[in-house]
Amino acid sequence: MAGSKNVLLIEDEPALRELYKSALMQGGYTVETSGNAEEAYAKLARFIPEYICLDVMLPGKSGLEILRDLRSNPALNAVDSKILILTNLAQRSVTDNAMEHGADGYIIKADILPIELPEILAMLD
Repeated sequence: MAGSKNVLLIEDEPALRELYKSALMQGGYTVETSGNAEEAYAKLARFIPEYICLDVMLPGKSGLEILRDLRSNPALNAVDSKILILTNLAQRSVTDNAMEHGADGYIIKADILPIELPEILAMLD
């Protein structure tokens, strides 16, 4: 069981965001959500996550740009967070880019059920 670990879910699709949030909360996580980089950075000013679930295709900054920011900017309070890329982009170049820039895992959304997300995060430890 996850206990009360914090998760920041960065997903621009409202229906998916709610599905993943619900599954994570049922798994015992405390969850904050955002739909873009600006919202995520504002949340990180007051919420320090152990885990970040990050979509790649987002409005404005891409998830890969956000990943680079999270790993390189200590002011965002996420340098030590476990970051799971959660996307439908199954391109090898995207996967490689994410892993090279500090992602801890990479999951294709279509390959999992939302209820599996808490277990996947637990495996990152």
